Amino acid sequence: MNETKINTTEKITININTVDLGYIDLLVSEGYYANRTEFIKSAIKRQIDKHENDTKQLLEQRKSYGYQFSIGVGGLSKSELEKIIKSNEKKLKIVSVGLFVIPKDITLELLEQTVESIKVYGVCRCSQEIKDKYKL
Repeated sequence: MNETKINTTEKITININTVDLGYIDLLVSEGYYANRTEFIKSAIKRQIDKHENDTKQLLEQRKSYGYQFSIGVGGLSKSELEKIIKSNEKKLKIVSVGLFVIPKDITLELLEQTVESIKVYGVCRCSQEIKDKYKL
């Protein structure tokens, strides 16, 4: 990937009841957390850690079905896909957890020739045409 600086955060919006929000604000005001965002990020991280074995098992299941994985920041390159065509390799089945980038120089036609499926748990940055075709 040629992008020198990739933003790996996404903004989300949640609805929370006022009592829970009050508890968060109390903890923030007493210095347990710097702000609401830090509280929420900490709570999310605890839940992800709590389910670490479950997520590992789920990913291993998919790996056994022949999927290729990227965790964190991943993506494809045009030269990588062209190599698949030249060597007549099997089409890719991709699973990504995090950020997956498909550069603008990769056409839908090239993807259709080389990629059977793409599943992104997180964010995929690519053209709308590719998002529509692969339901991203």
